[in-house]
Amino acid sequence: MRKTWHKAFHKRKAWQTVSYSGRLVYYMQPIFDHFLRVWMQSLPFPTLLKVIYTSGILFFIMLPLLYPVAVLVFYYAIFQYVAEQQWDVEFPESYNLLNASSEMWNFQVTNRKHLLFMTMYVDRYRVIITAMSSAVDYLRMALCFVFG
Repeated sequence: MRKTWHKAFHKRKAWQTVSYSGRLVYYMQPIFDHFLRVWMQSLPFPTLLKVIYTSGILFFIMLPLLYPVAVLVFYYAIFQYVAEQQWDVEFPESYNLLNASSEMWNFQVTNRKHLLFMTMYVDRYRVIITAMSSAVDYLRMALCFVFG
């Protein structure tokens, strides 16, 4: 009697002929299966929580790429600070990280009409997103009753 070994695909000889995108698809299948199972859950697990959960998982998956970028930005900010303080170098507007971050930190809307407009605009989209996610939940519940 001859044994048949069922090796994983990435341990076979044919693995050497697979393209980079094919390897990426092979390794991403388990996470996509997990996301599919999460998104197919019924109503007690609402769509907004599914979006938050999926975003959190994708954030943690992207951390190995985001960490070096954050370190480079941090060291560029240190270099810019030292260059401006010690050598009186002026960076162009597109490369001025310190000025852009200080403007973002101190930004405020001074016109009360614009502030009201922004509040209403944000509230409008918050209500639309909540309504759409609830509609998806209720449609899935109805389809579960019809086809389940």
